[in-house]
Amino acid sequence: MSQKLLIVVLVVLVLIFLITLGMAGCHGSGQPTPKRAGAVGALKGLQGSRFLVIGDKASANPPSCGTTGGSTLVVNGSCTITFEKRAFFRRSTRVVFQPSASVRVIINPSDGPGLDKQISPSDCFATAVNHSGGTMTLIGNATLFLRRQACPE
Repeated sequence: MSQKLLIVVLVVLVLIFLITLGMAGCHGSGQPTPKRAGAVGALKGLQGSRFLVIGDKASANPPSCGTTGGSTLVVNGSCTITFEKRAFFRRSTRVVFQPSASVRVIINPSDGPGLDKQISPSDCFATAVNHSGGTMTLIGNATLFLRRQACPE
């Protein structure tokens, strides 16, 4: 009797999972927008609340960059931030900032795809570096205002 009940419960759970996948597939058509990010964009919410803090498993390459008060990062020429490897089950380190001037951002994670992007002063930049670590190189002359929350929409 208990085996039959277990089988019925498992079948119901599989059906619910398949129905959920089907509904998500129907809503995923079209181009993603900030208001409707799509399946991959929706995963950004799972990045966690660990934001970039210099000194907490992340170090800046002096003297090319310096921190002032922990909430800003000064870039004069080139600056490299190194993200140390963390435990496997740790969440990604979120990097969110708005620069005072145009700055080029090059991210080279230890695993996964990299990023090379020019950020203008009016843009809010957001990305994440996973637990494997890596480097982020900033090129320009700007003050970066580090944020402890996601970019506004």
